Amino acid sequence: MGESEKLALLERYSRGEISAVELRRRLGGISYGEVLIELAARDLPLPRAPQAGREDRLALAREMLFPKGP
Repeated sequence: MGESEKLALLERYSRGEISAVELRRRLGGISYGEVLIELAARDLPLPRAPQAGREDRLALAREMLFPKGP
């Protein structure tokens, strides 16, 4: 894979167009730590959840990660 293809994938991930799993797979199974290094080297931000519906998604994630006791 060429540098321009790698940059295009990293930019798509940074914009939230592809998932971290997809990015890592397409970059040959690199670790998430390597993804962070690649983003930082190109001054690309981490993807952000869309504003619309963000609160609902965060609430769902909290429920899944921190379930209430019986």
